[in-house]
Amino acid sequence: MKKYLSIIAALALAVPAMAQSDTIPASFPGGEKALSSYINKNLKYPQPSINNGIEGVVQVKFLVKSDGALDKLSIVRLVDPDLEAEAIRLVKGMPAWIPATVNEKPIDSESSVKITFTLPE
Repeated sequence: MKKYLSIIAALALAVPAMAQSDTIPASFPGGEKALSSYINKNLKYPQPSINNGIEGVVQVKFLVKSDGALDKLSIVRLVDPDLEAEAIRLVKGMPAWIPATVNEKPIDSESSVKITFTLPE
């Protein structure tokens, strides 16, 4: 009987390991460096924010669909309406992302980007 219990215990431990999936999160094409380059190249600091000396980090959350399209954008960290509008514009203009995958199959997933607004010196 002990022999059967140890076999059952060994199988019980093995099943969760086999059930683990190979999950890869969504990403910007070209990775973090390419994302940073895209933001630096396309960011247009709103003039009213410059005039008022407003700086900050705006975090935009979104859904990366299984085809790489971005949907359901929302602001996570509020800073200033003009900076938030610019952050949304930037994210809407991004190229399609590489979708998350589970066992090599694309899936919808949530992601976010932090956009830093720093006044020029």
